[in-house]
Amino acid sequence: MDRTQEFIKKCLFTKNFDNPDKPIDENRLRDTLIVVPTDGGVSQRLKQNKSRLSLSAANLVATDGKIKHPSYRDINNNSKIAMKNHIQTSRKVCQRAKRIAYEQKLKDKESLYKYLEEKEHEVWEQLPRYENYLPMYEKLWLGYIREVLGVDQDIKHSTKINMNQSSALTKLSMAEYNGSMLRVVKSINRDIIGKQGIVLWDSQKSFIMITSGKLVDEIKVIPKRGTVFNFEVPINDTDALQYTILGDRFKYRSSDRAARKFKGRRCDDLLFYLQQ
Repeated sequence: MDRTQEFIKKCLFTKNFDNPDKPIDENRLRDTLIVVPTDGGVSQRLKQNKSRLSLSAANLVATDGKIKHPSYRDINNNSKIAMKNHIQTSRKVCQRAKRIAYEQKLKDKESLYKYLEEKEHEVWEQLPRYENYLPMYEKLWLGYIREVLGVDQDIKHSTKINMNQSSALTKLSMAEYNGSMLRVVKSINRDIIGKQGIVLWDSQKSFIMITSGKLVDEIKVIPKRGTVFNFEVPINDTDALQYTILGDRFKYRSSDRAARKFKGRRCDDLLFYLQQ
């Protein structure tokens, strides 16, 4: 037994083992074991990953002559740019499709889509499709929000729901609404009242939703300020839980709401909702 193992036996094993000689007799310690100050293994990982680090330099993104390493902030900014470009492209395509419908005197979506597929295939391919996002709501968000609220899927009657409403509201204030289906029931902008769609992006100041239209499906940017949203959580084929979102109290990103405590003070912004 070397001096290192004697030190481990006297200082460590006597406090944690009934028989301090057992790990040593069973050769559970290597003869080359050395007790030294550690940096958490950082130097060893750097040595092992030296080749990886040298290769990662080739994968750096060059922007405007500056080398930037991919990070969350870069990915988030790129996502915002991609979403902005997608919204602008969709708006242009929808306007073009509406103009074609007006020129060809097409008054329903089915006939317009059929005409675009035959004559304007590029426009037909770029049009946003509401039905493509339905699984995002039906298969992902509904199951997620039921799990958040603790609602079972086999409840036959609404009176059998056992739920703490105060804790449910707290959970809903911190929940994720990407994929939810929201409906505008009140707003200072009367043009958006009644709009309903699936949320594609829950940004800080707005909900970006795709809505189903008579001629084309469109992507709408609905501001949270001065707007009241409704949504439902179905519990069976006939009953559903209904909740209301005050947009002025939701002007935070979903990641920020998760760590934020909503308080009942400074309610002067609610006068708008009481006066309507």
